[in-house]
Amino acid sequence: MNYRDTFSYTTISESLVDEHFGRPLYYYNTIGSTNIEAKILATSGSPEGTLIVADEQTAGRGRFNRHWSTPKGSGLAVSFILKSRLSNPQISQMPMLGSLATAYAIEQLCNTSPQLKWPNDVWIEQKKIAGILVETSYTKNLPEWLILGIGVNVNSAPLKVTNPYYDTSCLADIIGHKVDRVNLLQRLVHNVGLLYNKLEKNSIRKEWQKRMLWKNQHIEVIDSDQNPIEGIALGIEPNGALLLQLLSGEHVNIYSGEIRLRSN
Repeated sequence: MNYRDTFSYTTISESLVDEHFGRPLYYYNTIGSTNIEAKILATSGSPEGTLIVADEQTAGRGRFNRHWSTPKGSGLAVSFILKSRLSNPQISQMPMLGSLATAYAIEQLCNTSPQLKWPNDVWIEQKKIAGILVETSYTKNLPEWLILGIGVNVNSAPLKVTNPYYDTSCLADIIGHKVDRVNLLQRLVHNVGLLYNKLEKNSIRKEWQKRMLWKNQHIEVIDSDQNPIEGIALGIEPNGALLLQLLSGEHVNIYSGEIRLRSN
């Protein structure tokens, strides 16, 4: 497939003409954070399916408020506004949905099979390629809207180390040539729409687990209180929790934390 340099409102909107999501489309040459802009638009009443895309993102965030940069012309920084399927079980599947849609898009365009690292990362060859950030607004304990943010290192890797526990890379370095970001974005939007319509069928978790990084292996979890917990990663629960078998044999659910592979 031919590579093109043009990444613009026109080329993106033309590629999304047949997609359910991506309208309205907000495109920015430079932005602080697509998720922050998406929250402003959602609060102002922008409809489900609204897509925010930036060529350069200077103040993006990942989990634990880690910096996620997208240098100009290098990657994908996108956010979706979602509103209609926001029951608690469905919200818990949104990080799975985002990472699985990203993996599908990469596989379809780049002929490589990404793995998914709990809770919200996309990895290839033991390196992080993409990350997901989900943010939700509640009114009277009911979800009002949800922002699904996705960042992908496409044609260059981050210049700064944001997490000392793992390496990062980009698609171009792994497959040996540059990737057309418009084509990758179109496939990402298409797969988000397909999976969003499958939320009630509980198939997303099953498909996610097929690609789970370090499944049935000995890992260490650093939980939200910075406590290390060792065990075997068995899978994920319907609510998105990591199912861990402790060294004692007990099974526990981990709801938040950072995981890394333990050497035997």
